[in-house]
Amino acid sequence: MERKSPFKYDLAGSPPQVVAKGGTIQEANQSTFTELAGNGLSVYLLTLQPGAVRIPHWHPDAAELDYCLAGKARIGLGFPDGEWERFDLETGQIAILPQGWFHYIENVGDDVMRMLVIFNNSSPNDIGISEGFQPIPKEVLGLTFGVPADRFEGLDLNVVYIAPQ
Repeated sequence: MERKSPFKYDLAGSPPQVVAKGGTIQEANQSTFTELAGNGLSVYLLTLQPGAVRIPHWHPDAAELDYCLAGKARIGLGFPDGEWERFDLETGQIAILPQGWFHYIENVGDDVMRMLVIFNNSSPNDIGISEGFQPIPKEVLGLTFGVPADRFEGLDLNVVYIAPQ
């Protein structure tokens, strides 16, 4: 009788933790794959439909290594000095996104994009742009961006992880 190994996890066969109109995220972290606890690693399977985006976000406690399994991704990466770089990844290519750097991932191809997202933390935190804006008064946003506060009326600040929802 074959023993079920606690060191093996079916990431592709696991139920997604995030489900949106634009895609899904399946997670292997210390909560879903307990053998990762204490090892400083986690891996997610990001699937995006054509035109969908993993919304702008950052990880204050983890660097991110992205490996494009299928499709074509565009990554936007914000540097600490305020500069931005945008580059495309195709099947078989990888990118490193340093810890704490603001970024997004967009499917710019005609087919479904699948990407392994690997973190150097077994339970990485994620702060999305909509979550970051939620507690900020519209007047402060207006002053920050140099526009009238009413420009921020009607923003959907409940979009999390993937757009469209």
